[in-house]
Amino acid sequence: MSPAPGVLSPVLDDNLARFRRLLHSDVNSDAHFRMLECAGTPLCALYIEGMADDRKIGEFVLRACNEHRAAPGTIIDAEYLIRHVLEIAQCDAEQREKEIVESVVSGMTALFVEDCDSCVLLETRGYPGRQVNRTTNESVVIGAQEGFVESLRTNMTLLRRYAACPGLITECLSVGRQLPCRVALAWLDGVADRQVVDAVRRRLMRIDAPAVMGLGAIQQYIEDSPWALLPQMLQTERPDRAASCLMEGQVALLADNSPYALIAPVTLFHQLHASDDSFSRWQYGTFLRMIRFMGMLVSVFLPGLYIALTDYHMHLLPMSLLGSISEARANVPFPILIEILIMEFSFYLINEAGTRIPQQIGSALGIVGALILGQAAVSASIISPILIIIVALTGLGNYAIPDYGFGIGLVICRLFVILCGSLLGLYGVCVAAFCLAVGLCGMRSMGVPYLVPLAPRRQHNPDLLFRLPVWLQQGPSPFTRQCRQTRSKGGRAA
Repeated sequence: MSPAPGVLSPVLDDNLARFRRLLHSDVNSDAHFRMLECAGTPLCALYIEGMADDRKIGEFVLRACNEHRAAPGTIIDAEYLIRHVLEIAQCDAEQREKEIVESVVSGMTALFVEDCDSCVLLETRGYPGRQVNRTTNESVVIGAQEGFVESLRTNMTLLRRYAACPGLITECLSVGRQLPCRVALAWLDGVADRQVVDAVRRRLMRIDAPAVMGLGAIQQYIEDSPWALLPQMLQTERPDRAASCLMEGQVALLADNSPYALIAPVTLFHQLHASDDSFSRWQYGTFLRMIRFMGMLVSVFLPGLYIALTDYHMHLLPMSLLGSISEARANVPFPILIEILIMEFSFYLINEAGTRIPQQIGSALGIVGALILGQAAVSASIISPILIIIVALTGLGNYAIPDYGFGIGLVICRLFVILCGSLLGLYGVCVAAFCLAVGLCGMRSMGVPYLVPLAPRRQHNPDLLFRLPVWLQQGPSPFTRQCRQTRSKGGRAA
């Protein structure tokens, strides 16, 4: 009787022929089939060179099988090998062909047995990877300095170090058909809202793509509003911040080859928080958050207000300031809108070039772009000096935002405000602000409103824009199961 499709056969040669075909072993030199015996029973160890650790295979698999002596009449199968022979802690029996292939290409070893319709999957991953080091994008002055790396197992270990409790659940999933990506869904049992956890899991399992290249692609597949400018999930490369979010009832996503975690659901206020806030006294944390909030407002609205005031509402400016602006722009041949767009393009061109350029000459590029080109543009009367101040303040306000993706979204919002201000003046700026506010109110993150707990109003921990002392932060997070039960008792839906 032939085995069911996608399931192993009890005939060892049939299984090996099938996996040689699946792994293209005739041309793929990395797939190794190592024949051996255990108490006279033929075995075969299948692994990918470079992904599996040769030392683990040789010492804990090959040596253990060759040296084992079984009693006469003993049936050697997968369960017997797991219980009495193999010396690797993590090993499981598996029958499904798809799971075996995915495990082998990820670095595990499959041990096939003659007259057994199951194989043993052994944890032998040993591929090279980057060591845990300081974070590169979320630098802090005080607090933990460790950052996530590209290894999923290492990242899960880092997360458990900061959230060392039995309620931390990490559920491993695989998304993608041809190039699957291993994903870990993490949450705190009894704290996180299970409806949110189920929603995240459901969206992950609905991903039907041939390849999923890390968390960046996963975020685009599972977010609520793909057309929204601002991100609906938080990217963090800090395990301490990810653990803090788990304690608030949020869900974390980790993936292979992604040195950061995705946090959901999130709100606008989470995009303005930084890890320094939790390690600082509450006065300092509140002050820094106010600086970031003001930086966000300056980044979005300052260029639009400058255009509106100088083009449409000059009577609102003091006469001395208006005279200085007019004198500075007397020889500039471009309208203010074109002048601002040129400066915005130049600023972010220098920023992008500084990001991609080799590190050794990055500082030289900053000097050339900021000093030489800026001074030359002012001397040639292409750009007015005051506009350089406006663009510099705008850029500094944008860099004060801790989240990189959120900062890019604010740049696009700023261009929208600039166009509205150039068309309708202050009225256009107000219309743009109203449109942005309506968009924020309509956004959701895993079904949770983006402006919660302010709109809609919910009971919450007093740690939003202002940071109160820790002994006063006793309220529940708006994402926790406790908060959902409170809302249900009050007659309001989540």
